[in-house]
Amino acid sequence: MLKYCTKIEIHHIFTSPKHNYFTRDKFDVGDAPTLEHQSVNLQNERGLAGDRFEFSKYPITLFSLEVAQDVCTTLELELDLKLFRRNIIVSGVHLNSLIGKRFKIGEVEFEGLAHCSPCTWMNAVMKKGAYSEMKGRGGLRAKVVNGAVLSCGEAQLWSQEKISTNPLQALRLSKIPKFSS
Repeated sequence: MLKYCTKIEIHHIFTSPKHNYFTRDKFDVGDAPTLEHQSVNLQNERGLAGDRFEFSKYPITLFSLEVAQDVCTTLELELDLKLFRRNIIVSGVHLNSLIGKRFKIGEVEFEGLAHCSPCTWMNAVMKKGAYSEMKGRGGLRAKVVNGAVLSCGEAQLWSQEKISTNPLQALRLSKIPKFSS
């Protein structure tokens, strides 16, 4: 039963039809566009329609706006959320607290699958040091359990237990826990 409510904000929803980094030769950056949406209709067991991970094992990645801002501040970069290549940018919650748990944002029920480890591409695309700044804070890989429309704006995140609202805390576990049914 989901009984704890955390107020969050969904700032951006992104998709990209092709990989720009993953599956490419080292430091050969692709040119696939990152598209922004105000709302999306999420379906069970799928990612965002038209996204490169729509039918993958880890179809959706949520990422913290606060982490993106911290990385860019530390590296003295202008904030460009599209460079991070994550799907749903939120604030107000520690995403790693949701690994292995079911939760709802609005009417969409998710299952937090794993931490989204950053790749060394971040150093090439942003600046040297981006990879280490994101380590343990790369986002949350999730799947949709019960779909509905998800829109940008203020939202309520419902969870089974109280979760941290400190989004900057890095994951410290050497092995990421798996969801247990």
